[in-house]
Amino acid sequence: MLVKKRKINSFLRWFFQKPARVIVSSFLFVDIVGTLLLMLPISSQDGRSLGFINSLFTTVSATCVTGLVVVDTAIQFTNFGRVVVICLIQIGGLGLVTITTFFLSLVRRRVGLRARVLAQESSGSFSFMELPQLVKSIVLTTLAFEFTGFVLLSTQYVPQFGWSGGLGRASFQAVSAFCNAGFDLMGDTASGPYSSLTAYSGNPVVLLTTGFLIIFGGLGFIVWRDLFNYRKTKSLRLHSKIAISMTVCLVVAGSLFFLFAEWNNKGAQAMGSLPEWQRPLAAFFQSVTLRTAGFNSINQANLLSGSKLISVMLMFIGAGSGSTGGGIKVTTFALLLAAVSSDIRGRDQIVIRNHQIPRVAVQRAIAIFFLGMGIMVGLSFILCFTEAAALHKGTFEYLDLLFESASAFGTVGVTSAQTPVLTTLSHIFIIPAMFIGRVGPVTFAISLAMHESKQMSNIYPEGKIQIG
Repeated sequence: MLVKKRKINSFLRWFFQKPARVIVSSFLFVDIVGTLLLMLPISSQDGRSLGFINSLFTTVSATCVTGLVVVDTAIQFTNFGRVVVICLIQIGGLGLVTITTFFLSLVRRRVGLRARVLAQESSGSFSFMELPQLVKSIVLTTLAFEFTGFVLLSTQYVPQFGWSGGLGRASFQAVSAFCNAGFDLMGDTASGPYSSLTAYSGNPVVLLTTGFLIIFGGLGFIVWRDLFNYRKTKSLRLHSKIAISMTVCLVVAGSLFFLFAEWNNKGAQAMGSLPEWQRPLAAFFQSVTLRTAGFNSINQANLLSGSKLISVMLMFIGAGSGSTGGGIKVTTFALLLAAVSSDIRGRDQIVIRNHQIPRVAVQRAIAIFFLGMGIMVGLSFILCFTEAAALHKGTFEYLDLLFESASAFGTVGVTSAQTPVLTTLSHIFIIPAMFIGRVGPVTFAISLAMHESKQMSNIYPEGKIQIG
């Protein structure tokens, strides 16, 4: 018994030694539970089990707030199944560790050092001292935004679907939008399965409400806490300034690009097929949803090749750090741009808004960039083999598979290749890409940060390599 107890204690010490292990394990635990629940016949409207692969794909897509689907949520799932999906989205958006820490502090139990480290890494906090208030503000801010979105969307859905159907769709979409998930319940309407919000391209309330929920969820909770405290502090952290400015720049630049590039695209449900007054709204929503949301008001398959390439870039960059979104994060991208700018100008220091950035931060940003790029491009190459028959028939092109891979890694959820028609083998490879996209770059950054620098016992001669 003593030996067994020692082994258990030794395992627990090893397990909790790295916060990244607990964060990844928490997502795996939720994925297992969610898969089992969605496999139950009670979750499907036809009374039959959805199957392991489809249930696992849906669960991972929900917990990783991606939005890629192999079955239409509204048509496939009963109310029980829909509740399971929206709970998975909420848990995935906030993070299981953050939710647990919140309830511990709510019942006034002492939050230990180990739990604080986990919550700090999960929420993106900068210090231990601000954790209890930060975690509370995360949950309360989330509920406030989701409730506001629910009220606004209800004004449009209740007249159309009645009280029960309207309120259900509004609440589901509000949570999905703020968590940057992209799941919707529009498949059983006149617009048909997998239609997302294409039937609402002329409804500013639905698109703007959904769009701003995506932006607010993608900014990051540290930024919102900074904004709420601005009256007292009269200043914002450098992180918040970069996140806000980069978000505005990417949304505006993306909107202008899609507006001009897709203005005359007359494809089915493309921007050029809409009335002229709807096209600026469609361009704005397209730019916003690629920030890791997954809703769409125009047909992604009919985008021009240049638009698909820009979409891949926006999906890869993603949302803000410590947010409900994915990608390599806007702050990582901004840091890389600053590093390149400094080298071009011949400066030794990297300075952003009169703040010097340490080189170690740049090294981590480069590591995250190449890790993400490797996952995205690697997945697209794998899909070339699993979808060889479709490529040969001309069903879609390699750019569509790269688009799918960026959508999976960036936890976006839009598709130009139509995820449901891909092979089961493709779905199996997309599942880990979504999971790594949600926890991988963050976990990688944490592991780098947790390793202390070691003194080298050997002294090596300096090597010189020609660069460029």
